[in-house]
Amino acid sequence: MRVENYALQVWQGDLVACLWTTGPLLHTLEKYRVPVAAILRSESGIELAVVQAPRHDQYHIGAIFPKDIYLDEAVTPPSSITVQPAAVPGARKVSSTLLADYHRAFFQMQLNHLGDDLAWAHEAYEPGTVLGPPQRDLADAFARFAAVAPHIIAALRTSDAHPFNTHEKAFLEHMDAAFGQTGSASEDPGATRKIPSVDPLALWLTEGDGLIELARTASRTAPAQTALSLVRAAEPRAVPSPPVQVAASANRR
Repeated sequence: MRVENYALQVWQGDLVACLWTTGPLLHTLEKYRVPVAAILRSESGIELAVVQAPRHDQYHIGAIFPKDIYLDEAVTPPSSITVQPAAVPGARKVSSTLLADYHRAFFQMQLNHLGDDLAWAHEAYEPGTVLGPPQRDLADAFARFAAVAPHIIAALRTSDAHPFNTHEKAFLEHMDAAFGQTGSASEDPGATRKIPSVDPLALWLTEGDGLIELARTASRTAPAQTALSLVRAAEPRAVPSPPVQVAASANRR
C-alpha cells in the first residue's frame, strides 16, 4: 500500500486519469475535495484506489487501469464500490464484487485485443505472403496469442464453464496439442509431450478465432463462480518471443 496526499484539489486529477472504474469513487473525486487516497497493489499487479466518502463514515474503492494493455472502450469498466469501515466485510465485498467485475472486464478486453490482432493479420497478410521468419509485427501479434492461449485452453478444459459438445472437445484437444501448457507432463513425470503436427502460427491464423469465441461463450454462459475461475486462469503472463520452430518455418498459410 502507498498513500497519496493531494495538497491541492487539482492534484486529484492525476488519480482520476488513472482510474478504470465508474460509480461513486469517480463521482467523489470529480466533485469533492479529497486530501488523501490509499493505493492497494496485489502481487498480481492489480491496483485499487481507496478514498473516504465526504461527510460519511464510508470508503469508496475502485480499480486503477491495468498496465501493459491498451484501453478498449467497448468494455464496461468495473464499477467502484462503497464499504463500511470494517475490515473483514469490506474485504469480502472487494473480493466478491469489485475484483470479480475487474477480472471479467479484463478478460473481455484481453479477448477483444486477441481478436483485433487476428483481424489485422487476416487483412494485412494474404495467403502465401507470410515470410520465414515471419514479419516482425506478425510475429509480435502471434506471441501475444501464444502467451495467453495456454491459460485459456487449460481453464476451458478444467473449469466446466461450458457444456462442450463433441466437436468443441475435439477442437480444444487440437489447440492444446499446439498451444497447451506442459502441466499434464508435470502430473506424470514420465509423460512425453506430443509434438504438434501443425505449424502453430498457421493454426493461429486459421483457427485462433474459434478459441477466442469459445472462451467468450464460456465466460458468458457459465455460473458466476465458475466463470471467475475461467477468467483468473487466463490472467496475462509475460509475453515471450515467438517459438523458434515457428520463427523458422516458411510459407505459413
